[in-house]
Amino acid sequence: EGKPATMSFIRTSHFRHVFGKELPKESWYEGIQGAGVSAPDSNLVACNSKYFALAWKGGGGPFVVHPLTCTGKLERIVDKEVNPCSVFNGHSMAVQDLDFSPFHETVIATASEDSSVRVWNFEGKLSHTCAMEQDQGADISVELKGHSKKATLVRWNPVASHVVLSASFDATARIWDASAATESLCVTLDDTAQHLSWSYDGSYFAAATKDKKLNLYDPRTGGVSAKFDGHAGSKGARVCFLGKTNMLCSTGFSRQSDRQLFLYDVRAPSTPVHISETTIDQSSGSLMPFYDTDTNLLYVAGKGDCTVRYYEIVDNQPHIHYVDQFSGKDPQRGLALCPKGVVDTSACEVARFLRLCDDKLVPVSFTVPRKSEQGNDDLYPDTFAGSPALTSEEWLAGKNATPKLTPLSEAGKLNTFVLPKSNDTTLKAPTSKSAAKAADPPPQ
Repeated sequence: EGKPATMSFIRTSHFRHVFGKELPKESWYEGIQGAGVSAPDSNLVACNSKYFALAWKGGGGPFVVHPLTCTGKLERIVDKEVNPCSVFNGHSMAVQDLDFSPFHETVIATASEDSSVRVWNFEGKLSHTCAMEQDQGADISVELKGHSKKATLVRWNPVASHVVLSASFDATARIWDASAATESLCVTLDDTAQHLSWSYDGSYFAAATKDKKLNLYDPRTGGVSAKFDGHAGSKGARVCFLGKTNMLCSTGFSRQSDRQLFLYDVRAPSTPVHISETTIDQSSGSLMPFYDTDTNLLYVAGKGDCTVRYYEIVDNQPHIHYVDQFSGKDPQRGLALCPKGVVDTSACEVARFLRLCDDKLVPVSFTVPRKSEQGNDDLYPDTFAGSPALTSEEWLAGKNATPKLTPLSEAGKLNTFVLPKSNDTTLKAPTSKSAAKAADPPPQ
């Protein structure tokens, strides 16, 4: 199941025998209190090389940021007494999505049912070696307010510093400059976004929308640059650019409720149909795609499943080759792909995920079986450097660039991020022509 037809000859690949396994229980995070949080369009958990974050149960819109080094039960010890885990709480309603800045390890963006997006800088409030000692409020964040309905998705640009993309039930996608707490651009979508993904160079984004379409947008021009036919089923679709390739992946459902994985060639917008189709199974949970550019491996995990399937993406037909699947004991509610800097290169680990189950977060390691004397340099090409290639001003002015790369040993040396001095939530008027058009969102 979930295996596309392939040629009978043996392919040459470093990753044909990758296998996944849960790390030992002492590496788990337990006492998770997020089971009541409902965010169908979100992966529910996010991480960077030092911390993970997830929405938490409670009044308002609390969420937790916790150091990866602090395994075990999420709690804090105050005066020798065990207390609940400290939270961030600045939203008035539940957090729907979270995303760490790719360039600043203590910065995270959140989208909430209260229609706002917030950018938080917890530098000095939380150490990467111990849990946060007390709750934090809105004073360490700036509010990005412009959506008129529930904000459901938030994504940092992978190339330009401080550029944030968000989507809402108001059928708009908005670009924010977090360094100034201003809305820079606004794009009116054809329908409500179910998922968003930036392209590899951050010059445009893809949106899977409720009208079963998959559209590409350059927000700096305000228009649709390409339209593709999506999945025929009515359940939520997701979208993921496949790194440096010219392909785009989407997951969704057929009219008969089969779970599907489509690949599209973004260079051929005149051909709106997919170039590859894989039928997975008939389970009901939405499929979450994750792509590792360094290994060309596409990981696909279903909400409510116990498995993570993974495929190798290649340039020639059939473009996708099934590799294997990881199977755990407990169903997953969400998943986060860790940055490459956390992998254990001595064990030939090529990817690590955090797998969110009902009351725990379980690290899952994907490894290439290899004898130690073989070496492993060929498994680790230059990777994402963790520093921006453009400023927000350069990107908004129309400049493009590819992500900065560096040897893995140098990755993740992050910059300093400063929130605007004023926490004034009154935003400047949008600067784009498209923003003016989107001032009155279409009725839902």
